[in-house]
Formats: sequence, structure tokens, C-alpha cells
Amino acid sequence: MRLTLLHYLSTQELPTAVAGAQGIAAVRALLQEGCVKAVLPGVTETGVPVATVTGLTRTGYRALRQFRGA
Repeated sequence: MRLTLLHYLSTQELPTAVAGAQGIAAVRALLQEGCVKAVLPGVTETGVPVATVTGLTRTGYRALRQFRGA
């Protein structure tokens, strides 16, 4: 799911919010791997926890190239 999310994020205008436990866990993993820049966790006005992805890193773009080549 991490690489699928990374690919999705590469198509979005950033910053963008990712909600849900699985989404936040995937963003946390991408952040630890150095693939994204993100703020964890935030909460929306409705009280829903979100991770805000602010950018992709060189490592993230490299992972995307490998993902697309697989």
C-alpha cells in the first residue's frame, strides 16, 4: 500500500491530507523511509485524525521510478 499511496500522492497537489488508520500508518512508514515530508498526526475540524503530506523527497521520487519500472 505504501508505494500505491506514494504514486497517488505524486499525482496530487500538495499539501494534502490522508485520513484513516491505514492511510496514516502508510504515511508514517513513508516518512520513516524518507520518501515524503509530512506532519503527523493532525486533526480536522470534525475531529478526524489526518496526516498532512507536504512534499515528496528525492528518495520518494527514486522509489516511484523503481515502482513504475517493476
